[in-house]
Amino acid sequence: MDALEPFPALRSREQIVSWLTQEAARIRALDAAALEGCETFSLVPGAESSHHRGGEEDADKFVLALLAADWACYAQQAHREDYAHLKLAVSVFPKGFRLWLARLEGRCVPVGYAGFHPIARRTFSLLKRSPENITSRESIAPEPESFDHANYLYLYNIGIITPFQKSHVSKALIKTFVQDMASVARRGLAAIAVSPDGERVIERFGLRKSGCISHDGQKEMAYVSEETDTLP
Repeated sequence: MDALEPFPALRSREQIVSWLTQEAARIRALDAAALEGCETFSLVPGAESSHHRGGEEDADKFVLALLAADWACYAQQAHREDYAHLKLAVSVFPKGFRLWLARLEGRCVPVGYAGFHPIARRTFSLLKRSPENITSRESIAPEPESFDHANYLYLYNIGIITPFQKSHVSKALIKTFVQDMASVARRGLAAIAVSPDGERVIERFGLRKSGCISHDGQKEMAYVSEETDTLP
């Protein structure tokens, strides 16, 4: 069965928000007992192609499933990602995003995702030296991969729903995320943390706090790594 087949093809923002609100609530209501023993697996964009649908619809469904996982992971609206921005990031750098699903009672349920993408050197410098000048996470714009020198990578998100935290599923998510990032030459890493759990995960990658950005009226912690080299 095509894992993305059950997801709707939505166009309007109102439809997307309404569906996500209901789907995220259903996923958040799942407990460890309901998920015990279920199969989990991951998908990257384009992994499930279909001759019956266009690539654009597949891509839209993938982003919608990512957002369902995102909204299920974060209770506060300010911490949740926006459809348009996530769609942009996935379209610019699709190989950086991986969706995790669980097969549950005959359907595939989004339970987490991990994503990263390159950012401009000036954006990395801003996060490192003056993050307070960043007034929205959405200003951390995705860039295509650079093949002539190492990239500055932004850890877009590493999240999984509560029942799977500190489980073999979360360990598999982190392990695969590390492997995916290893395929891209990098000069530095940056991230934004919106929760203590996020901070603990980010610090495992060797990033350190550089200050705070603001997003949707809230302060969020900026993290950066040391640069492995200095550009001329």
